[in-house]
Amino acid sequence: MERAAAAGPRPGAPSQPIKNVLPLTEDSPPGVPTDAPAWVTSLKTELPSELELSEEQRLQISKELVDLQITTLRLREQHETEIFELKSEVLRLENRVLELELQGDRAAAAKTDPGHLQAFAQELEQKVRGQEPCNHHTLQLQGEMKWTLEQHGARQQALETRVAALGQQLQGAQEEARMAGQRLAAQAVVLSTCQGQLRQAEAENARLQLQLKKMNEEYSIRLQRYSRALVEYADGTSQAPTAEALRTFLETTLGDIRAAHHSREQQLARAARVYRKRLADLSRRHEELLGAHRNLEAESWAQIRQKLRDFYHDTQAKLERERAELLVRATKAEAQLSELQEYVDQHLGRYKQEILRLRKLVDPGGPHLHPSLSAQGPAAANQSSDKLGAQLFRPAGRPPHRPASGCH
Repeated sequence: MERAAAAGPRPGAPSQPIKNVLPLTEDSPPGVPTDAPAWVTSLKTELPSELELSEEQRLQISKELVDLQITTLRLREQHETEIFELKSEVLRLENRVLELELQGDRAAAAKTDPGHLQAFAQELEQKVRGQEPCNHHTLQLQGEMKWTLEQHGARQQALETRVAALGQQLQGAQEEARMAGQRLAAQAVVLSTCQGQLRQAEAENARLQLQLKKMNEEYSIRLQRYSRALVEYADGTSQAPTAEALRTFLETTLGDIRAAHHSREQQLARAARVYRKRLADLSRRHEELLGAHRNLEAESWAQIRQKLRDFYHDTQAKLERERAELLVRATKAEAQLSELQEYVDQHLGRYKQEILRLRKLVDPGGPHLHPSLSAQGPAAANQSSDKLGAQLFRPAGRPPHRPASGCH
């Protein structure tokens, strides 16, 4: 009956799958399917030519037809999915009915045969003893999962602290790079100023050298003129000039030349000292700028930034991989633990109560069942024993297991 009820149509669901909309043929009018009623076709033929559908309207109708087909396919898939789920539910209920029938047959055979009751009790005791390692394994899994979660939390906290420290170091390095860039810009301005002063000093030196050359030429011309004047003076007089007069004239001329050369030497010495001082200052500043620029190369800073960026990305990727692995392990451990706990809750207490009940049935002189359980029947007694076993053998801190409706 359940199978027939599941196979029948559900309320609100279509009794048959909706067929796809048929494509239009060449002979049928636009926008009207081939299987349309006769009045629709006649109405379409009676329309005037001015009211014929435009290309945009045809495209709109085609789009609506495609949407309708998609909706139909979606409804069909949903209907098939629901039918599959209902069939699966029916099969599961049939399996449960078969299990209950087998358990009923075993219980009936146990009531009629005391030897079979003893064998069944021994079998249940063996199953209970086999469940003890499973319970120990469950506790071990609980401890391992707790330790894994603690390790994951500690490692994640340490890695977050490390990432924060690396971020602070990166910010410090960026701040130092910015300050170094500012210092480098200031030193570049100073270097440009010094280069301008050097060019001015070189221009001044060239001007002084040109002036010296002109003065030397002027002094040589004056000396030649003095020599010619002396020769003309000596030739023009009737008598030779006296030695005293020539000596006086020559000493006066040489004195003028010496005074001019001495003043020029002093002027050039002062210019040379100033030039050497400026050149020394410029050389010192140039060496300082070269040293600073050598330590703060743009390529080196680019390499440092690239290394820091690569290290940050590698560390982040490693942390993400470790986090994903730990989450997968924790999920698997939780799933395995829940399965084992559910298995223990379902079977261990029931085995204990079944053993006690079978021992009471085998031993006539032993304590009897509670009158209320005897009056309710074996099914109610089994359910009560299941609940009692689940309460007795349930681990601490876990809510009582509630079986799904229709399964127990």
